[in-house]
Amino acid sequence: MADHKKLEGLQILRGFCATAVVVSHASGMTALPKYGGQAFFNRQLEYGFLGVDIFFVISAFIIATVNLRGREWVPRLTARSYFAKRFVRIVPLMWLAILSYAALQFAANRAGFEVAGYVRALFLLPFSNLKPDVIWTLRQEFLFYLIFCLAFFGPKALRWLILIWVLSPIAYVASLGSMTATTAFIDSAASILFSTVNLEFGAGLILGLAWVRSPPVGEWRSPVHPLVAIYGLGILLFALVAATGFVGQTLPLVLTMGATGALLVGFSARVHCPPGLLTGVGELLGDASYSIYLFHLHLQVCALTVLTKLHLTLPAPVMVAGLLALSLGGGVLIHLLIEKPLIRWTRARVEGRAAR
Repeated sequence: MADHKKLEGLQILRGFCATAVVVSHASGMTALPKYGGQAFFNRQLEYGFLGVDIFFVISAFIIATVNLRGREWVPRLTARSYFAKRFVRIVPLMWLAILSYAALQFAANRAGFEVAGYVRALFLLPFSNLKPDVIWTLRQEFLFYLIFCLAFFGPKALRWLILIWVLSPIAYVASLGSMTATTAFIDSAASILFSTVNLEFGAGLILGLAWVRSPPVGEWRSPVHPLVAIYGLGILLFALVAATGFVGQTLPLVLTMGATGALLVGFSARVHCPPGLLTGVGELLGDASYSIYLFHLHLQVCALTVLTKLHLTLPAPVMVAGLLALSLGGGVLIHLLIEKPLIRWTRARVEGRAAR
């Protein structure tokens, strides 16, 4: 994974996942009565939420391949350094997104402003709902980071812990009375700890551990540009899942997305990405995917609020396309102007404190 070229395809896949989530929310918000109530494409675009499921597979794969080495999966760094890197990469921008979204909501609705959800989000507390809603994925991510650290930075006997955690949703879902029950929207400590998305982390982890133990040699050549291939395969996968009618965070959906997501990640990690415009655009969206994900709701809410106050109603396709362009463009600017400097500033202080 040290060769940057091996990451280009994964960055393109990350960009696709972020784009899918943006489209999902743009379609869903356009259909809300307060924003015009226009259901575009029979609301099938809302299956873009599946981008989050692939994000979980990507995350586990990257965490394994970056932090472990050799056939025995020996940690490359200390647990302290591992958490410091995760903090620098994730937390400061997350805090900025939460606080800025809270400020927007407070300005718009002071009477109904709820503080507790934002406080829980700031500290990723494992109970009840979070505000903004998108932070729930980061809560699941940090839970995986913790379990991964215990399993691979501690005694080898603890490696069973991550297997138990990955498989725990099967028993939890059975306790809900139906094997097709969802762990979404329950927001209890149990539904968070034993969420079905654990299985998607498990799929990415299996792929990552296999990659570390036996690194593949060479690259795959795609008959079409990797960006076209990755976006095309992703859209096809989402369309097929939409046709099944699977509900989010159910065992049928996460098993499907875990298996197919691992295939997409494996392809993206191996595919050769020639230099050029398409690769550059795909990488840029991938690099900016975290900013896009955290701030796209800010941008969409602001744009839709302005249109509502001006009593402007645009056709649904135009609304969705406009919100997509605003979210991607705004996310890239936030990445370049805020995220990258913020990471450099935070890393310098964390490393300086560690040195002292």
